Amino acid sequence: MKSEQIVIIGGGPSGLGCADRLVQIQKKLAPFTIRVIDKNDRVGGLARTYTYKNLFFDIGPHRFYTKNNEVFRLWKRILGAKFFRVKRFTRIFYKNQFFMYPLSLSDMIRKLGFVELVRCFGWYIVAQVALRKTTPKTFEEWIVKSFGKRLYEIFFKTYTEKIWGIPCSQISAKWAAQRIKNLNIPELIQTLIFRRPPKAKSLVDYFYYPSRGSGFLYEEWAKQLKRRSVKITLNSKVVALYHTQGKITEIEYTYRGTRTRVAVDYLFSSMPLTTLIASLSPKPPKRVLQAAKALYYRDHITVSLCVRGRSPFPDQWIYVHSPDVLMARVSNYENFKKTHSKDNATHAIAVEYFVFSRDALWKMSDFQLIEFAKKELLTMNIMNNDDIVDGFVIRETESYPVYYVDHEKEFLILKGYVEKFYNLQSMGRG
Repeated sequence: MKSEQIVIIGGGPSGLGCADRLVQIQKKLAPFTIRVIDKNDRVGGLARTYTYKNLFFDIGPHRFYTKNNEVFRLWKRILGAKFFRVKRFTRIFYKNQFFMYPLSLSDMIRKLGFVELVRCFGWYIVAQVALRKTTPKTFEEWIVKSFGKRLYEIFFKTYTEKIWGIPCSQISAKWAAQRIKNLNIPELIQTLIFRRPPKAKSLVDYFYYPSRGSGFLYEEWAKQLKRRSVKITLNSKVVALYHTQGKITEIEYTYRGTRTRVAVDYLFSSMPLTTLIASLSPKPPKRVLQAAKALYYRDHITVSLCVRGRSPFPDQWIYVHSPDVLMARVSNYENFKKTHSKDNATHAIAVEYFVFSRDALWKMSDFQLIEFAKKELLTMNIMNNDDIVDGFVIRETESYPVYYVDHEKEFLILKGYVEKFYNLQSMGRG
């Protein structure tokens, strides 16, 4: 019997998860081979890890937490004792002060002041009365209705606009409801006053982390899959998906300047949906191509820095809400470890910027970006420039889909078209 070929585009969490599941059910189905193709030099997608000067740097921090026992057992199966529990410590930087996150009532009173807290509560009451019958359409409207105008301005507006690059009044309320699910004023009051465990999954007190960075889990997973005969091809960018009569028949990818075609019986794709549409040959109808051009993504820069001396701050990461700097988040990977280095060690610090590839920040050289990050850290008074001894930059395109108002109209056009291919399954964040 002829062995069918299953191809998976993308070696991140979705792609490797798909391959793992296929391996598990392989004996129950007709014989098939599994091939994973990824454009990067290592697996892990946006959660991959780089080693530099014996330090481990993620592309932005990726913690592990789940209420799903099956997912947790999977993580433990892959890493065993190299996967450990870490107590979370994160703060928000706003107006040159660091606020505990999850929020602490005593901390907020001390740093915002009692008068400011009364203002926040007053705006919340106003919102509950004036907006109770309204249906929010935008992120701004959703947050103001849920938390009041003042808390929106302090803890949501600046940071969110850094992340997405558009005003909060242009971001869909559906994203807010999904991302900030179970987080509201009554929930915060229970957390602040009665110290009850928060329901919002983003407010967990503990998380899990691999011993050598988030990407270590995916690298170990890939090794295990290879032992089960899964073929993993890296540094390979898919450039064309050939189809006929509702079926993807071949894919074409480049590897070191050489183009290779591979026959496909079934295709799982975690590449950005817009890129998938643009790769189809023959091309989709004009309306589908127009919808693909209307949807867009946020790009991401990680400035990874080697810092000597004492660990510069105790947080795993800090959310930077200050409009005085462009960075959105700064992480200290020393604090993701189970055991800490000595005070005179060198530490891995990562500064994150969310941009569009057309922005001036994206077009800076690596040296310019490192110097820019140094100045911003100095502005925040986190560390001295003399402490930073080395660094490198990672740029990642199409990192986060932008959920602008009414983006669903264009998305559903693409979704409907992709679903016409009976042997194609799109998956993952993109």
